[in-house]
Amino acid sequence: MTQQDKAKAASAAKKAHEALEARELFIERNAIQAETSGLPRIAGRLIGIFLLDGGPISFAELAERMQASRASVSTNTRLLERLGIIERVAMRGERQDFFSLRANPFLIVLEQSIADCQRFTTYVDELLAASPLSADATARLKQAQDFHAVTAQTLQELLAKLAERQKQAAAPPVPARRSARAERAAAAAATTPKMPKAPKVRQARAPSSSRKAPD
Repeated sequence: MTQQDKAKAASAAKKAHEALEARELFIERNAIQAETSGLPRIAGRLIGIFLLDGGPISFAELAERMQASRASVSTNTRLLERLGIIERVAMRGERQDFFSLRANPFLIVLEQSIADCQRFTTYVDELLAASPLSADATARLKQAQDFHAVTAQTLQELLAKLAERQKQAAAPPVPARRSARAERAAAAAATTPKMPKAPKVRQARAPSSSRKAPD
């Protein structure tokens, strides 16, 4: 192997190592962010893995990559299933469980959050209708109810916007529209009958002046 080949191999190995480190850093950052949102850190790491690889990924591979106990991986995959982020899939000829990232998982999470907020507002209405409460308690409940109602409305608007963006991203590109003048010219050209071309008339050549006149 020449020095140039060795240098190329070393450069490729360095890039591969940096790419792996970047992946692991993203997974760990996602885990920390999930933990601040109330999810277990291992659930955040699982989300990071599925965002990168999609799936299907076997239960055994997840446990190995996470360096976690099978019980912990099982608990957190069930949690992510309930949240609508991943789904259990069957692989032909395989007895163990496989998991994949669901299509549009974050839209599903938004839908669940909207439903939770709407349920809370219903609970408050039912409570106020069934039980007389103090003015202070009623005010606190109304404030919480208003928060959930506004949150549900805002999330519905966000959900519609995200769904439209995904629809546009999946649609084939629309060809550039011609100007109105170009369209009128094209329409006129299409409707105007084409006149047959007149046959070309071949003209006789004039006698050359260099010919000698007869005596």
